[in-house]
This record gives sequence, structure tokens and C-alpha cells, in this order.
Amino acid sequence: MSSNWEMQDFRLPENHGWTAKPGNRIFVANQGALRFEIPNTWILDMPKGSRSFVFLDGKPPNDDIRLDVRVMYLAATHPGVDWANLTPWNQPPIADWLKKNLAGDERKPTRVGSPLTINMGDITVAWAEMDFIDPPTKRPAHTRLCYALKSSAALMALIAMDYWDDDADRAHPVWNEVIGTLKMGEFYESPFHGPGR
Repeated sequence: MSSNWEMQDFRLPENHGWTAKPGNRIFVANQGALRFEIPNTWILDMPKGSRSFVFLDGKPPNDDIRLDVRVMYLAATHPGVDWANLTPWNQPPIADWLKKNLAGDERKPTRVGSPLTINMGDITVAWAEMDFIDPPTKRPAHTRLCYALKSSAALMALIAMDYWDDDADRAHPVWNEVIGTLKMGEFYESPFHGPGR
């Protein structure tokens, strides 16, 4: 994914096949490497030089919740691994990776929760939450970090949500929606024709 991009709007044809829950829209990264639903009021941003897709609950500086999403192609970063033949019993220990990364976070977590691992068909999801005090503002804040692995497609997604303690009631339903609607490795030739076509 290039960090040089240009936003363009297109009108979808009738019977395009994309459907989302009321109040949501569908985000599709890299022709279907990753897909999920996000509230339709959230703003998509890609900071210059970033390799992540960033969603904000408001236009800066009036944003309080941030969702950061990155897609990793494991065949390129881990050559020689037979990703297609991994099973739930011999997959990489993504829950261990997750906990280690959170514990070593430079924001010095005050608490790191135990990872929750979920098997969603052919996708394994592990996520956990950490608490920290934001250094500039001294406000209590949280990060939820998720690793999602679809070994048959050699794909991993990293999804992180940062939010203030007093925005938890708004952040948690969005997190549940993103994880609950997560799809990986379902590629589409054209963005004008979705999975319902």
C-alpha cells in the first residue's frame, strides 16, 4: 500500500451487492484483503507517510476515539512458511505476541488485560486492552489491540483503538462492530460489485 493516495468519490451502480447495518458503512482495504463496518459518521484519514488506515470519530482537533488499521502480507514478511496448511494447533501464538507488545508499549501501561482469542471461521482473532495515563494531558486512556490472522490467505490485520476513559461507552460498541463484521481474504475485482452480487 502506497502512502501517496488521492480520495475520489464514485457512485455505485444499482444492485452493487454491498450491504451494511443501518448507520454503518463498509470499509474494504486492498481489494478485499480486509473488510469491516464502521459508523458512517467516522472520518477516514491517512497521515502522510503512514502505512495505516486511520478512522476518527470527529474532525481533529474534535476527535476523541481513533481506530488504526494495517494489513500485513505474511508471505512477503515471513517467506518459507506454508501458511495455507497451518491449523489452529500450529498457528503462530498471536495472543502471546499481542500481550508482549502491549506490555512493552512506550506509554507505560498501568494495566494489561489478558488476551481474548476467538475463532471466527477461518480467521483467528486475539485482542486485549491496556490502560495508561496520557502523558501530555494526564488523562486516563485505553488502547485495545487486535491481531487477526487468516493463515490460508497469509494475511494478518493489526487493529488498534485509542480512547479516553470517559468515552468508553461510545468506543466499545464501535470496537464490537468492527471485530464482529471482520472479513479477510475475500478479494473483489471491482469495488463496484460486492459480495452480494
